Amino acid sequence: MPSNRDPKYNSTVNPKYNSSINPDYNSTINPKYNSSINPNYNSTINPRYNSSINPKYNSSINPKYNSTINPNYNSAVNPKLNRRLAGFYCFSTQIKFNAYLFRANQKVWLLFGEDLTWIGYAVSNENGGFNVFDLDAEWVAYYSDNSKAGLNLFTLSAEWIGFTT
Repeated sequence: MPSNRDPKYNSTVNPKYNSSINPDYNSTINPKYNSSINPNYNSTINPRYNSSINPKYNSSINPKYNSTINPNYNSAVNPKLNRRLAGFYCFSTQIKFNAYLFRANQKVWLLFGEDLTWIGYAVSNENGGFNVFDLDAEWVAYYSDNSKAGLNLFTLSAEWIGFTT
């Protein structure tokens, strides 16, 4: 990981030291205080109410049915076979690296664990954020824009659990 993207070495990407990207200090990026980024209050970004952003109902955004965004069938989106993929480094709020997020297309990003095992994917909510799904297309979390070219990860109950650089 480049040092400029590592929050242990670069305080501007570390929410512990940069309050503008920390939802505990910046209410505009906190879904508990900003209902427009909270899928529990904004049905247009909630895949339970908007089938166009739900991979159970839209096969074009479901890697199980769309081989162009499935890393098991398309080496161009498989980080084990393509080292030139662009994306994010994912961290817990305790600043522990835990995953990679790589772009598959304009609407879908693929989530890989530390060992590059495919663990899920994120689908654009068409409002600056992404809904996170496991490999069975179950909605498990969501990413919201952190206002500085990164994302914050929240549970479905709007608890902040991670961020990207």
